[in-house]
Amino acid sequence: MIMRRIGLTGGIGAGKSTVADLWRRAGETVIDLDALSRAVLDVPGPGVDEAVARFGPEILLDGGTVDRPRLAARVFSDPRAREDLERIVLSRVDDAVARQEVEAAARGIEVVVHDSPLLLEKHRDGDFAVLVSVLARREDRISRIARDRGRDRAYAESVMAAQVDDLERIRRSDLLVLNTGDAALLAHRARHQLDRAHDLLAR
Repeated sequence: MIMRRIGLTGGIGAGKSTVADLWRRAGETVIDLDALSRAVLDVPGPGVDEAVARFGPEILLDGGTVDRPRLAARVFSDPRAREDLERIVLSRVDDAVARQEVEAAARGIEVVVHDSPLLLEKHRDGDFAVLVSVLARREDRISRIARDRGRDRAYAESVMAAQVDDLERIRRSDLLVLNTGDAALLAHRARHQLDRAHDLLAR
């Protein structure tokens, strides 16, 4: 059996995780690379140890896990530091993704969705049979980041500057989900593009 992959991506605050949840509720097997990335730094172990060795003990919380907002504020203003953090996290995420795909294949699942924030930035386009990007207006994204994450405009703009811009997302994606309306409209668009993704896989 050949595993087919749908890549789902989008810039910070665009609504990618919401679309992933809608697809999961529609029956898709979704591998959440955001969650896997967080787990590397949220559980004391080799990932945390390597991050401390690189960035210093001041990034640690009392429980021995990483203060991710503090670390994020530091690395998004320093490209070399960001690359080092991605190297620490992504190698472990890749291992976890491979394990989840093996488990999915053992259950007879032939299509998996990778919910991945850095898919385009890391030039992983070729790993996917279909690539879907979620887009939203810049000001809507900034407002959503403030509401859902409690982060200010400066933080939002620094992360956006480190990510692929929307024109590049459009150019490199097979399908787009526009998050420019209410929740019901987003759900409709997400389902429509999921159906189109499966049509593309069937060709």
